[in-house]
Amino acid sequence: MDEPDDLRALLGDGPVPFPTKSEQDFQPWHRPRKQYVRRAQWCRELGFLARDLKLAERELRYLTLPGNDLLDIRHIAETICSPHSVRLRYLGFNSAANQKVAEQYTAQFSVNRLGCIHPESDVFPGDFRLVGETRSVPWRRVKEVGPFHAINLDLCGGFAGREKSDGIPNYFRALTAIFQNQAHSDEDFLLFITTRMDDRNVDAGAKEELIRLAQDICNTCQKYESAFSAAWGIAEGSPRTLVSECVSADEAFMLGLTQWILERGVFFGLKASVRSFMTYRTGTGSGDDEEDDIVSLAIRFAPDPFIHPDPSNLAKSSTTPKSQKQKLCEQSARVPQKVTDRVRVDQILRNQAEEFERCVTESSRLLGAAGYDSSSYLDWAVQEAGRATA
Repeated sequence: MDEPDDLRALLGDGPVPFPTKSEQDFQPWHRPRKQYVRRAQWCRELGFLARDLKLAERELRYLTLPGNDLLDIRHIAETICSPHSVRLRYLGFNSAANQKVAEQYTAQFSVNRLGCIHPESDVFPGDFRLVGETRSVPWRRVKEVGPFHAINLDLCGGFAGREKSDGIPNYFRALTAIFQNQAHSDEDFLLFITTRMDDRNVDAGAKEELIRLAQDICNTCQKYESAFSAAWGIAEGSPRTLVSECVSADEAFMLGLTQWILERGVFFGLKASVRSFMTYRTGTGSGDDEEDDIVSLAIRFAPDPFIHPDPSNLAKSSTTPKSQKQKLCEQSARVPQKVTDRVRVDQILRNQAEEFERCVTESSRLLGAAGYDSSSYLDWAVQEAGRATA
């Protein structure tokens, strides 16, 4: 065999075209409702942030758990970054990437070819929770790339789920580490969390503590108690409000988790504005009286630096700064109404045919770009919707 034949045997006959479709099965997170959350919550808030921070011709730093398809990154690049000349630098974590190395690299290569993506953007093949260990590689990556303009923890399971004895920090610890890093930022940023909130995916001890946090703010903040009573129609002069007895289990979870997040933010010198809650249901249940078991929340933070008090009282100030307790009370007062005003995504897509069709069209395009057979997506989405209403 001569030299050209040797090279041909080694390298092949030329570049292999990027696959246009594959035989991958559609998954529950490919349902149209997820696209509604991407557009109506994530990208809506990111659009406001990019406008307010004047990110045109600048870099948007994004921390995400993108899964194998990187659909959130694709949508943000398409709707926020490309139209407004924003450079997207993402850092992703995917613990499943070690099992699907080829698929992960193919998806990342496809996304990074987009003109608005920073060339050093990367998905780290490991568990995001390791960010909570300050000697870990994930923590070092966060320190290198951050602070971030947006943090998107899109979980398949529960943020407050039962912990395994595998030595890995939990999500509470990991997010605390993220807040510590974000405290160095001088710009606003967004936090998105999508999590299961049913009893099977919430640790009993964590649930008890989250309800306690909601009860404590209700007991100690008059603005919050008034807002809580108004949101759930509790008459003035009623006996002491018990959060766990006045709201449903999913509402109690949303109140408690949000309260924990706000407390962490105040501790690290951040001021929170709760933007929205969106909820929907797993499985095929569809009754309007059934509780949703997944919530996607959006919170915007702004720097709110303060000087720690001097225990010796030698470092005096001419003004009396607000205490952390006062700040927390002010920031928490809007939470009850935001919870009762939450968007029930499944109901919207059942009752608004145009919205359902729009989500199907957008999802089909995103999945096609990720290598799925987009031509069969409509049939799958309609079939799934039919199962949910049967």
